Amino acid sequence: MPIDNLIYLDNASTTKVDENVLKVYEQTHKDFFANPSSIHKAGQQAKYLLDRSREDILKIFNLYNHQVIYLSGATEANNLAIKGVCFRYKNRGNHLITSSYEHPSVLEAFRQLEKEFGYQVTYLNPNSDGVITKEMVVNAITDKTILVSIMYVNNEIGAINPIKEIGLELAKYPKVIFHTDASQAIGKLNENLDFSSVDLVTISSHKIHGLVGSGILLKKKNLELLPLASGGGQEYNYRSGTEDLPNALATKKAIEIAMKHSKERYEYVSKLADRLINYLKSRPDLYELNLPKEINPYIINFSTITKKSSVVVEALSNNNILVSSVSACHSSKEKGSYVVKALGKEYKIANNTIRVSLDYLNTMEEIEIFISTLEKIIGEIR
Repeated sequence: MPIDNLIYLDNASTTKVDENVLKVYEQTHKDFFANPSSIHKAGQQAKYLLDRSREDILKIFNLYNHQVIYLSGATEANNLAIKGVCFRYKNRGNHLITSSYEHPSVLEAFRQLEKEFGYQVTYLNPNSDGVITKEMVVNAITDKTILVSIMYVNNEIGAINPIKEIGLELAKYPKVIFHTDASQAIGKLNENLDFSSVDLVTISSHKIHGLVGSGILLKKKNLELLPLASGGGQEYNYRSGTEDLPNALATKKAIEIAMKHSKERYEYVSKLADRLINYLKSRPDLYELNLPKEINPYIINFSTITKKSSVVVEALSNNNILVSSVSACHSSKEKGSYVVKALGKEYKIANNTIRVSLDYLNTMEEIEIFISTLEKIIGEIR
């Protein structure tokens, strides 16, 4: 069934590709197909466009001490950032800091470093507001700490962490490198994105109406990483392999559009979120909200109190309304939400979560249909 015939409320998982992004991708494939590493005219033309795209992205974020590394997505970017730092600077120390509610591509990287390579990891639990504070990070630092990785916006509950403040505090510890997974933050916050105090930033294209299989890692120039793949030395020798110019230009376009329209889209999505949250609050007998103190309107997480969320999600899908019960990246592996558990919620609540992730393409009519259908399903399920 075409996506246009569905009410799609799973945008934190992936978003519909923007036609302008798709056009850039297709046109680049047609007109600039040469290998950017080739020394002939066509190759050098492709290289110019690739280099220009990096400059454009850095201008968007007002970053001039960073480099843009094009990768296959946030998972590769997170792994390169985390493992690349740990393996390059292992002589400095073996202690790492992250949060207990990171994306699986971050958590599993740290768990592998613990199990296979002997690193010591401190997993910080969010406070009662759903946030990792700068004080929590600083208090966890030891003389062996070499890396801190804290996500900007949580992908299940939408908690917003004070990344700029954490970065400024960590600047007092020159041995400690700071990474943030900003996959859910780009174009989706009512604040200026200031990454100047962050060493490594992960960005995913398909979370902002770009293409699946593309993303970037912003890296400070003076920082070294151990490459995870050896080869011809492309992407500053951090990601060898023939450069994917069409994907790179499409990723730049997606970032460009997302950042240009972030304010107006935030205001629009906030109205959709307010309507949904007000409904959920009006039925405390049926739902419990799993939201941080500072609400990000793009992600609304709640639990069904009287019904199994998996049954509700399936019933919604049968009614052509698509939501998720937990993050798509671990839904097949783990029962319940480890993110909601990290908030201190009881087992029954954490195991019956529903995530509604909104987008500027959604309408108020769709929210009304979702609310009425949800209430009908809750009433019918035994």
